[in-house]
Amino acid sequence: MALGGVTTLSYDLTMKRPPLYCFLLLAVLATGCATQATLTIYTQPEGAFITERGTGTSFGASPVTVSYDPLALSRHMNSKCCFLVKGFDAHWVSGVVASLGQIELCGSRYGSYQITYSRDSAAPGLERDMQFALQVQAARAQQQQAKAAQDAALASLFQAWQSTQPVTCTSNQIGNSVYTQCR
Repeated sequence: MALGGVTTLSYDLTMKRPPLYCFLLLAVLATGCATQATLTIYTQPEGAFITERGTGTSFGASPVTVSYDPLALSRHMNSKCCFLVKGFDAHWVSGVVASLGQIELCGSRYGSYQITYSRDSAAPGLERDMQFALQVQAARAQQQQAKAAQDAALASLFQAWQSTQPVTCTSNQIGNSVYTQCR
């Protein structure tokens, strides 16, 4: 997957049934605006390669954002009303690995979570990992510059093709689609 990619996960974990008040809390939280829960994984230093524990699914160099289906998450709630998801391994270029078997996602009404894996600074190869982090940051800056240039070129192209005659349109949302009628 590309640097900083977004992936949707669903999987099965075996656990005890959460108390009733957790389901009531879930019902209240489900009325918010979020359509999915996200977990952004940061590393210190940046640029560690992130893989999911147990499956080996790779997400690319940190930071990465993982999306979770809210219905799948609701089946993995513990007695503290926190969602349990599989943990991740953070692999730095020096060979240092930080691991967490399971992650609790607690307390966010909008389902946006963050976690940071910190490298053991006493382990060998810190300087190499720091240099790699700088290269990752430079690559991301180049990607952002390229995206900005592409957006500017498309905006210019759009203006060149845009009609000079106004058209009156009305749009309506039906489900996940927007339908437009023009006169």
